[in-house]
Amino acid sequence: MSAGVWVVLAIAAALALAFGLERAAPHAPLRPAWLANLGLWAVGIGLRAFVFGAAQWTLAAWAEEQRVGLLHAWDSPLWLAIAASVLGLDLVSYLWHRANHLVPFLWRFHRVHHLDEALSATSALRFHPGEILLAVPVKLAAIAALGAPVAGVVVFDALFGAANALEHGNFDLPARLERALGGALITPALHRRHHAVPREEHDRNFGTIFSFWDRLGRTLFASGSDARFPTGLAARDGDPAALGAMLAAPFRATP
Repeated sequence: MSAGVWVVLAIAAALALAFGLERAAPHAPLRPAWLANLGLWAVGIGLRAFVFGAAQWTLAAWAEEQRVGLLHAWDSPLWLAIAASVLGLDLVSYLWHRANHLVPFLWRFHRVHHLDEALSATSALRFHPGEILLAVPVKLAAIAALGAPVAGVVVFDALFGAANALEHGNFDLPARLERALGGALITPALHRRHHAVPREEHDRNFGTIFSFWDRLGRTLFASGSDARFPTGLAARDGDPAALGAMLAAPFRATP
């Protein structure tokens, strides 16, 4: 199977698991804005595929062939290159996520994701196409600088997509499991805090796969499944469940 198929299968499996857990152990009774979320995902993914296609895997293959990047300079074995790629690309994602909250122009697009008031597994698909396009050059530069192999990019994409789907889920984990996983990974409770309404809370917990970047960056906000609070943003810009309003939001919103 191609690299893209493996990534799609991993994300689809994680979404199916999240949907099942939402039914088995829901955190709160919600009515997700699934039409807007799926619409934003379809527009964004379609546009990225049209503009960039499989550029990241092509770039990774070129870096392997030309031995470009840090991992090739150190002549790393494949298993180490894959692990380093996952760690390195997740760190870049953490830093880019922080930038999306700090830079007003980037926040105009990222805030569409945070306008979701009913956090659920479908929220993992809710990103403005402008945000998706802005992120692609950053990821390509990171792949080239690391010299990440194709296998490393595929493993990262699969883990990143699965983690993104699960941590947005409207479900609770057992308290002991939540604490155990939260020491290394971003859990649904930790990421739910990132979607809390107050800025001092949603400007925390920027990680996607690993939680230790937030610990190192002093942006971790501890949170458990027992915490109850509203999600979304205090300043609404149009109906969060309306696809057209969310596509237009970055071009009329005041950050």
